[in-house]
Amino acid sequence: MKINRIVTLLAGLTLSVAASAQTATQKYFGYFAGDTVNTLTSPPSDIGFNEMKDHSNLYAIMAWPGDTSPSGRAVTQSQVLEKLAAAKAAHVHAIVPAYPFVFQAVRGSDGDISCWNNDAGAAASWASLSQAMVDQGYLIPGDPVHSTVVAVYIVDEPNGPTCLNDVNGQASPAFVNGMNAVRQDPRTGALPIASILSGKGFDKFFAGMKMLDWVGFDEYGDDDGKWSRTFAALKQYAPGKKYIVVPGAMQGCDGVDLDPTQRFFTAIENDPDVTWLAPFAWFSGLGGSSSCKGVRDLPATRAAYTAEGLKIRALQCSSSPGDAAFCRGTSGVTPAINLLLQ
Repeated sequence: MKINRIVTLLAGLTLSVAASAQTATQKYFGYFAGDTVNTLTSPPSDIGFNEMKDHSNLYAIMAWPGDTSPSGRAVTQSQVLEKLAAAKAAHVHAIVPAYPFVFQAVRGSDGDISCWNNDAGAAASWASLSQAMVDQGYLIPGDPVHSTVVAVYIVDEPNGPTCLNDVNGQASPAFVNGMNAVRQDPRTGALPIASILSGKGFDKFFAGMKMLDWVGFDEYGDDDGKWSRTFAALKQYAPGKKYIVVPGAMQGCDGVDLDPTQRFFTAIENDPDVTWLAPFAWFSGLGGSSSCKGVRDLPATRAAYTAEGLKIRALQCSSSPGDAAFCRGTSGVTPAINLLLQ
């Protein structure tokens, strides 16, 4: 009977989809803070994604208004969903920020965030975003191949002066609470949780870093030898993880250098445990400085990262039928079902 044939073929299709989900790409290229506003454009704008999407397969959504009140979080959620719409339309995966939803921000006299404090409502706040991502089709739990959202960025440099360092040899209660909000949510429990640490002060965060799935460090201006030693130390302290490599990719900027690219390209291409090449940064005008140029305004650097990004994106798009369908903007599932029902 035709119905039996449909059931049999649908069962095979389900297994095929499950298999493709398990073979999701392990290699990503995407500029850190890829949605940061470029202050050198007139007017300042966040056009960066449109400029970089052709050679990216991970859109790092990290900009937010800086307000962790309920009304502030509503604005942040709306902005994240808007950026996910752009990522989905461009057939690019995305990593979304947790910190605006799972911690309470405390600002110092200079206006910068001085602490991330525990938030008793973290689980509910995160659930609002996770449910919205599912409802709008950006997150497909258990299917990273077809899902726009493939990872969560818990917080930046938690081993810095952010009040999230280990306490008496145990992970900070505030950090644990924020992690649990993401990990215990059934919609996001299977997503890798990522963070980039400061290259200084690993010893303050031994317990915390072991909770992460993807972990990296930023330490700009190091020569190859020093960078390699720091990377080896990170692997020793947090073994069995997937790792993020973060080249400094700015010139004329405070606190960031233009690092040589080869060690980072070698890492993403040859180390099976390196999952994300995250140059900092695409945008120009860091700190409002007109002399500060990011990748977009450094022609030779832009050419190098564009070529590497295209290689990594092509690797993803050819790694499985599901990945190929995502890159085309089709899941491949609905057309197959329609064919069976004809």
